[in-house]
Amino acid sequence: MFSFFNPVDLRFGENAISGVDFALFGKRALIVMGKGGSAKKNSAINDLVNSLNSKGISYNLFSEIEENPSFDLIDKGAEIFKSNGCDFVIGVGGGSPMDAAKAISAAAKMNKKVVELYEIKDQISTYPIIEITTTSGTGSEVTQYAVLTSYDGRKLGLRTKKLFPTLAIVDPKYTLTMPADVTITTGLDALSQLVESILSKINTPITDAMAVKGLELIKQSLHQVVREPSNISHRSNVALAATLSGITISQTGTTIVHALGYPLTSHIGIRHGLANMMTICQIVKNAAKFEPQRVKIATEVFGGTQGLCDFIDAIYPRPKLKLSEKDAEEFAREIDLKSGQVLNTPGVYDFDFVKEIYKSL
Repeated sequence: MFSFFNPVDLRFGENAISGVDFALFGKRALIVMGKGGSAKKNSAINDLVNSLNSKGISYNLFSEIEENPSFDLIDKGAEIFKSNGCDFVIGVGGGSPMDAAKAISAAAKMNKKVVELYEIKDQISTYPIIEITTTSGTGSEVTQYAVLTSYDGRKLGLRTKKLFPTLAIVDPKYTLTMPADVTITTGLDALSQLVESILSKINTPITDAMAVKGLELIKQSLHQVVREPSNISHRSNVALAATLSGITISQTGTTIVHALGYPLTSHIGIRHGLANMMTICQIVKNAAKFEPQRVKIATEVFGGTQGLCDFIDAIYPRPKLKLSEKDAEEFAREIDLKSGQVLNTPGVYDFDFVKEIYKSL
């Protein structure tokens, strides 16, 4: 027996925004976007504002979101939402603005600080959440997760079905202006999520089918889109793979690969998708000792585990970190060995195993 629940209204394809009636969601939107301004460069904001204006919908811009958004930023966004009388939120950008939009909506609706939301989770209510993705990686537009940075600098995932967006808009043309490094980082994040969803102990036939299709698209187009950034066909393939990766992890969750990556991002500054690549091969090889059939499904698109690792190395030659004994121990202590990410990964993972992983990097 298995279940499948993903209630997001997904609009995928070029000019997908043109068919959306934003008046169905409210009268005043808070638009949440990154501080870098990429959403203006790729025309997503222009298309959105034109759509809102055509329906007479007012809006406020909150364009301060950084990578790995902090609790403080979420609390600030929620105050802006409330003080301006907004009644729905639109996240525009990559995973960080989209995660921030979810958390802001919940914090505003519940009239609480974001830290308090972790205590109540499934009791959370939200205003309508619209997500417009401009990268191809996290799949946040179709998940119930918001990964935020706590007051003490740790990355903490807020997970509840109440955070599923109401509507997701995925238009591959918004990814045409992504620089090569962002294309690689986000594409490898999608790759990681697809592999992890297959490895997860709570995989299902539906998630397997989606994940394998996503991996086929990644293999076909991720390297190509780096070489031909204006090729809309390859952009569409990677965008679809990323959305499929979001749908699959919305059901299965991620694995210890993600957990191991968080300290590398928080302490060293390695971008999320690249941080996952630092350990994914070691984890896949270890999982093969316990669930070889799972690993076969996850890697056969690439010709096996070594083929997967070669594919990654060809696009991201993983650096040697040479972590000290002290750093390896410190990072290992941050991993919650009783979390779903760890427990749902095939294999046995204790403190010593995790420490040795970090020492090997």
